[in-house]
Amino acid sequence: MKRMLSAVLCAATALTLLVLPAQAAEAPETVRRVAVEMGVMDAGEANFTRPVTRGEFAKMLVSASARKGTVSPTGNASPYRDVPYTHAYASYIKTAVQEGWMTGYLDGTFHPGQAVTAAEGATAVLALLGYGSGDFSGGYPDGQMALAQSMGLSDGVHAAALSGLTLSDCTYLFYNLLGAKAKGGDKKYAEVAGYKVDKDGKPDVGAMLQPATEGPFVVPAGGAQGMLPFTPAAVYRNDTAADADAIQPWDVLYYAKGSRTVWAYARKVSGTYEKAAPDKEAPEAVTVSGTEYKVGGAAAKSQLGTGGGLPIGSVVTLLLGRGGEVAAAYAAEALSTEIIGVVTAAGTSPYTSANGAPYEAATVTVLGLDGQSYTVKAAQKRSVGSLVRVSFPSGGVKIESLRQNQAVIGKVSDKGRRVGQSPAAPDIRILDVADGAAVKVYLSRLDGLTLRSEDVLYSEKNAAGEVSALILKGVTGDQYRYGVVLSAKEENDGQSLRAAYRVLVNGETTAYSLADRVLGAKPGPARIETQDGQLKRIVQLGKVDRVDSISGVTLKGAGETHTIWDNATAYIYKDQQYHKADRNELDPAVYNMKAYYDAPDSEGGRIRVIVATPR
Repeated sequence: MKRMLSAVLCAATALTLLVLPAQAAEAPETVRRVAVEMGVMDAGEANFTRPVTRGEFAKMLVSASARKGTVSPTGNASPYRDVPYTHAYASYIKTAVQEGWMTGYLDGTFHPGQAVTAAEGATAVLALLGYGSGDFSGGYPDGQMALAQSMGLSDGVHAAALSGLTLSDCTYLFYNLLGAKAKGGDKKYAEVAGYKVDKDGKPDVGAMLQPATEGPFVVPAGGAQGMLPFTPAAVYRNDTAADADAIQPWDVLYYAKGSRTVWAYARKVSGTYEKAAPDKEAPEAVTVSGTEYKVGGAAAKSQLGTGGGLPIGSVVTLLLGRGGEVAAAYAAEALSTEIIGVVTAAGTSPYTSANGAPYEAATVTVLGLDGQSYTVKAAQKRSVGSLVRVSFPSGGVKIESLRQNQAVIGKVSDKGRRVGQSPAAPDIRILDVADGAAVKVYLSRLDGLTLRSEDVLYSEKNAAGEVSALILKGVTGDQYRYGVVLSAKEENDGQSLRAAYRVLVNGETTAYSLADRVLGAKPGPARIETQDGQLKRIVQLGKVDRVDSISGVTLKGAGETHTIWDNATAYIYKDQQYHKADRNELDPAVYNMKAYYDAPDSEGGRIRVIVATPR
């Protein structure tokens, strides 16, 4: 085995090491366990021969860097046109590129699903150590590979420069990184990443492989004071860096004593306890308001079990841990839980009584400020689009109309974290609502917009005076569906109105007939508004008549610049038909392209539809 690896392993003689031949597919056990501890791979991973994608490698880089724990796993912006914000690695790709560890391609793409090559991996890891283009002798990839080899980074990595890295290769690459020195410094990278080194200055593998975290623990109503056996060096709340005083009652905590790091999660689910599986005697999963949650840990199983005091049919609040599992459960009124949001549906849902008898009850579905939908029993009828506050007094459900007192208005700054003159809370929650449709948005989506009083349906501030909640009135338009009106036939004989429309949305064609009205629509890209399955309104879109270039999510053409919506749909128009296409594959050199938007960027609009015609 190479010298670097042998030296590190000597520091862990108490550990069992499975030594494999040099070309073995599976990494030795210590290397694997270190990779798991670093977050480079999952504990349950078994296929070490599989290729690693560029998107996955971006996450590995973040996990191995000082940025670990500061990047939300949920993206809020598209860093490249082939990486929508909903992509599993969007936020990691964005960070890896911003930090200069990885780069995209000249055509504005990243190719997140493409295998990462050994040269790309070596270049990225060298960038973590502070090395750049001026440090390499010779052209790419020879210079990068030579430096990586001289530093011992490629020990155990068997892929050729331009070949794809396997998971085994990656575990060695990041393992070796720990023992390398950063450019111009004396510290080993292990210290930079927050890990211990032994008396010889080598990565303390033994310390790394001690149980990493303890928990979950639930913060009581009185707060977290006295709960921790140390003063935190780092705190993350909902995977975002925070101060210790950001920890709130009923947060679920985990901590690592060695690094004095605390992770807090504020994830609650409230609703009717409908079912336990396989049974209430030993629940492994529970169903609350129609959604099943895995039960994790003895405490939660006891609380939700036969003797826990939470019978089937009662209203409960689940506290969710870092993996989305139930960490604890309480009667909803015990936590003063409430849901603030908009009613998105009303109807009936099946329930099971305490004695096991099935029944139906009137319900409403509320999209909460956290972006989750909750279905709760409704004693009073609530119309779709209503703003409500749902609370759970004495085991029941109380639904109140939400009324605005004084709107928070002014220009929004994502970088400055402000809404007008008010600071925005780190965990600000925002809904955009219009005509019964609603969508969760991020502060970055509102950056540069000026909110007027008529734009804000509801706002809240926390105890620190920060804006913690906003419900807006159709500011972004992201809650609507966008497509193409294929045909519009409207009749008015002076006595009655009739209309028939065919619309194409997300590649699917739907026909609508109206017997008492017309919408004044014309064929072409449009916003398609429906309610309860019925066509309500068609709004034609503005047009960029000639697309000159697309770079990432920026589109330029006809002297205009627009941002492309993450969910924008592209079509190739050929033989008088629209064919859904991947917009990342549309090249302005091959197609005449037109783009359609609902409003300028300055007013919150986005490019919603792109139509390409072969040249």
